[in-house]
Amino acid sequence: MIDSLDLKLIALLEKDANQASNKLAEQLAVSSATVRRRMKELIKNGVIRIIAIPEPKQIGHPLVTVIAFQLEHEKLDLFLKAFRKMQHVKSLYVTSGRFDAIAIMWFSSTEKLFNFMEKDIAGIEGIKATETFICLRVEKYF
Repeated sequence: MIDSLDLKLIALLEKDANQASNKLAEQLAVSSATVRRRMKELIKNGVIRIIAIPEPKQIGHPLVTVIAFQLEHEKLDLFLKAFRKMQHVKSLYVTSGRFDAIAIMWFSSTEKLFNFMEKDIAGIEGIKATETFICLRVEKYF
């Protein structure tokens, strides 16, 4: 069960997951062992993941896009299975409203985006329509 200490620890990790346990412990007024034990449990229970989040431009993917999909509802699982495997997909959401799914994707160029839209998407059953948004500037992510 998540308590207030876990929530405070998560908030600190969201700001900087690279902090040493003794620094986190100091901020939380607990021992380093408590921080390590809590982190281990949060990870084990799937509450948090400690991952590297690269800066897209720095790794050759300056084109950040949001692509919204209208789908045939009976093909949703096939769509999700296909999209989970794609390297360009950084986040994938099933949504309510006008679109059934939204993907955040990174590309190295508009040509790569074009090829993805023309070739990769064409092979996926159940896509009725898409709307692509090119992010002109990313102010905050994750």
